[in-house]
Amino acid sequence: MAACYIFPGEIHRSVGITEGAPHLHETQTDPPKAPSLFRNRTYMTVFVGQMLSSIGSTVYSFALLWDMKITTDSTFLMALVGLGWMLPQVVCGPFAGVLVDRWNKRWTMFWSDAIRLGITALVASLAFAHALNPAEMIVSAFVLNSVGSLFGPASGALTPLIVGRDQLAAANGLEQSAGPLSNILGPAISAALIAWQGVPMSYAVNALSFLISVATLLAIRVGEPERVKKPFGAKQFFTEMGEGLKTVRTIRLLVAILPFAFVLNFLLAPLDLYMVQFVTAALHRTQVALGELNSFFALGMIAGALTVGLVSKILRSGYLMTGGILLTNIAIMAMALSSWLPAVLGFSFLAGVCLPWVNIPIMTMVQMMVPQELRGRVFSLLGSLFGAAMPLGMMYGGFAAYIFPIRDLLLAISGVNSLLAILMICIPTVRHADLGKDSAAPEMAPSG
Repeated sequence: MAACYIFPGEIHRSVGITEGAPHLHETQTDPPKAPSLFRNRTYMTVFVGQMLSSIGSTVYSFALLWDMKITTDSTFLMALVGLGWMLPQVVCGPFAGVLVDRWNKRWTMFWSDAIRLGITALVASLAFAHALNPAEMIVSAFVLNSVGSLFGPASGALTPLIVGRDQLAAANGLEQSAGPLSNILGPAISAALIAWQGVPMSYAVNALSFLISVATLLAIRVGEPERVKKPFGAKQFFTEMGEGLKTVRTIRLLVAILPFAFVLNFLLAPLDLYMVQFVTAALHRTQVALGELNSFFALGMIAGALTVGLVSKILRSGYLMTGGILLTNIAIMAMALSSWLPAVLGFSFLAGVCLPWVNIPIMTMVQMMVPQELRGRVFSLLGSLFGAAMPLGMMYGGFAAYIFPIRDLLLAISGVNSLLAILMICIPTVRHADLGKDSAAPEMAPSG
């Protein structure tokens, strides 16, 4: 199953809102309204390039985890690969945000992908030469995502400059639908490539996807606001980082859900690892079944992204968010109790449907309210705060999957998470949140 995080920090499009920021409306500049998002050539060029890159990354991550499994059969080393993916977001995120706010967003994305192109090409070359060892697999995951920690906030900050406020909801919905598409195609492509030519071919496909992404970023032009040059030293660096933290602290909804998100992400972080164990040890299947499981989950996410608008008209966003968490974990619980593959795939689909119900309502409103000059910092900081538990969870998961039967482990995790969802809805700030309406925006704490 593709990673199932609550308020994740991949959060490519992680978002935050601010209150009391200086000159909020004066600094927020948007391009002219366009009649259709699909006629926005700049956005669609970036979107297609990033979607292909996302597919390539999913092909790569699937192959890397499978390669470690068949090479070492060690859940601990598999967990270290996952740790390599997650740790950079938490450690590098706040620092990356400060830099992104100072740099040109398009060129930041370009160089991030160009460097990752070189790294993945090197990994593929080593794999073809049968010279790639487990340590290099772990290091490659860490380095790729350290560089990628600059790409995420830059991409999140660039989107509002391309599409404007009136099209942000449509852009977020499209991206939430397209992201899971990479989780459908990526595992299927990777599994087929592994069966056909072996793991190295999957690594090469990821390098090709970064090449395409680099080309699309070279093909566009974006009129970014002129950045005011300011002195830059250690003191100024941490001052600017503190501005992002101060912004996040003013949003009471985020403050209320942060402890829950920490625990949820701690428990869900090793889910990809658990699914490898579940498919091989409990279902006694191969990488083909694992690819199908990931694909059904991603199909569910597409369905969830397409239906969230309809469901949000029926439920307040607070109920939608907590209900999404509850139903996702009930689906995981049912999956753990099943041995029939079609039933497992159905429950995986249901879990995927419910996850966008958690994230999309928050994403759209908070993204619209972030001033341009703070977006990089806030995006990165939220990714770090919500994702801080993931590296710890991945390390715990490596040991837990070794010690406990995988079905019992999945049942325990989903049971605890279901209880957390029930506790969340008891908090008035969460229960009364209605993020689909500007007039019902989350309550802000006094700044200062």
